[in-house]
Amino acid sequence: MNRQTDFSSFVLNKLQPFIEKVPIQYIDSKRNCRLAYRHFRQDLVTDKLVVLVNGRAENLLKWTELAYDFYQQGYDVLVFDHRGQGYSQRLLKDREKGYIDEFRFYAEDMDKLISTVTTQFSYQHQYLLAHSMGALVSSYYLANYDHQIKRAVFSAPFFAVPTDNPMRDELLVNLMMLLGQGSRYVFGKSAYQPANLLSNKLSSCKVRMKWMNRINKLNPELRLGGPTFRWLHLCWKAIQGLAKILPRIEIPVLILQAEQEQIVNNKNLLKLNRTLPQGQHCEIPQAKHEILFERDEIRDFALGKIFTFFEDK
Repeated sequence: MNRQTDFSSFVLNKLQPFIEKVPIQYIDSKRNCRLAYRHFRQDLVTDKLVVLVNGRAENLLKWTELAYDFYQQGYDVLVFDHRGQGYSQRLLKDREKGYIDEFRFYAEDMDKLISTVTTQFSYQHQYLLAHSMGALVSSYYLANYDHQIKRAVFSAPFFAVPTDNPMRDELLVNLMMLLGQGSRYVFGKSAYQPANLLSNKLSSCKVRMKWMNRINKLNPELRLGGPTFRWLHLCWKAIQGLAKILPRIEIPVLILQAEQEQIVNNKNLLKLNRTLPQGQHCEIPQAKHEILFERDEIRDFALGKIFTFFEDK
C-alpha cells in the first residue's frame, strides 16, 4: 500500500470516520483505575478478534491505523490504553510521568478488558499483537491467565533494559526506590517532548512521526513524558522473571526484531525466544523500534508476516 505520499488525506478520509463510528468505552479495574478502550466490530458478524497491546507512552489514537488495517482484513479489533497513559486514568498528579503502581496490574487489566469483550461477543479465533512494553505485559498475561488466544506476535519486545552497565544501573534504581524517589523521573528523562522528525530512534517514517506529534499537540491530555524510577524498577523485575514466564506460554508466538533497534536491548532476545515452546523469530530489515509505525515498505513487510502467521492453521 502507498499511504505516505498523501497520509493527511488517508487520515481525514479513512481513519477519522473509522474512529468516529466507535466511541471510547471505559471500565474500572484494580484500585478503581479507569481504563479506556475501543472495540471495532465488523458490520457482519465475524469469529476473528485481534487484541492490540500498545507500548509505553502510546495511545488509542496512534494505534488506530493498525486497528484499521486489521479491520480491513476482516477482524474485529480490541485496542486499549494501559493504566497511567493515553485516555486511561493517570496515577500521579503530574500526568506526564510514566508511572505504574504494580506491574501485575497491567496483566490483570488485560484480563479484565479481554474477558469483558469476549463475554459479550463470542470469538472462536482470538489473536494478540503486542509492542515493546506491551509484549512484556502480554507475556505475563499469556502465562498466568486463562485465555482463548490462539497465536501472538511480539513486536520489538521490551525483554531487556538498554544499559551498558546493568549491575550499576540496577543498584542505582534500587537505591532511588529505597530513598522514596519512585515517582521521580529516571535521570536524563523529563516531561513530554515532540519527536524529532529528522533524527530519532523510533521510526524512519517522517509522516507517521509528524502525525504522532500532531496527535499529542491537539490532545495534550494524551501526552506522556519519560519513565519514573518505580516504573523502571518494576519492569526490570518483570524482565528478570521472563526465563520462568516464557516457557509457560503454550501457544505459537512470533517475535519481530527491528534490524536498527536502539530503544530496547536485544542482546538476549534469541536466547529468550528459544525458551518459548512454540517460538518463532523474524528480523525486519531497516526497521527502527516502531516496526508498525515505519515507512510503508517496511511496515507492509511486517504486516504481511503477521497476517500470514495468524492465518496459519
